[in-house]
Amino acid sequence: MIFICDIMLGRLSRYLRMLGLDAPCVKGPVFSEIFECGGEPPYFFTKRQKCLTYERTVRIRSDRVMEQLEEILPIIAPHVIPDAVMSRCIECNVPLVAAAREDVEHHVPEYIYHHYAEFKQCPSCKKVYWGGSHTGKMKKWIEDIITNHR
Repeated sequence: MIFICDIMLGRLSRYLRMLGLDAPCVKGPVFSEIFECGGEPPYFFTKRQKCLTYERTVRIRSDRVMEQLEEILPIIAPHVIPDAVMSRCIECNVPLVAAAREDVEHHVPEYIYHHYAEFKQCPSCKKVYWGGSHTGKMKKWIEDIITNHR
């Protein structure tokens, strides 16, 4: 399932990517031809007030990302797969790949390199990810989302 975010919802798209969801960010509502995948049609999240004709348009009312997530939780919760959480680059939406520790040595702080064994990297932008101290809090937040909205 694809969850397309209007450019005004860039922060929301990053949170959806943390959840492992395919969440491209587009400028304007002209996207249907780009995302025709033969499967289920994508959702389009926007803050635009004008009436949009696309049937899966969801107008987001809040300006705060956590409230935005609450607004769309019934839609996204069934698509959150625990094993896919934190599997996408939050910057460019590309699935991450495992990276050898030696390959990322010059891309992470020295402390991180010496204290973590597993790394993932975006094949597109080359950003490196690891399970830092924030990971526990994020996993708890994600578990709450999955448990409370299924």
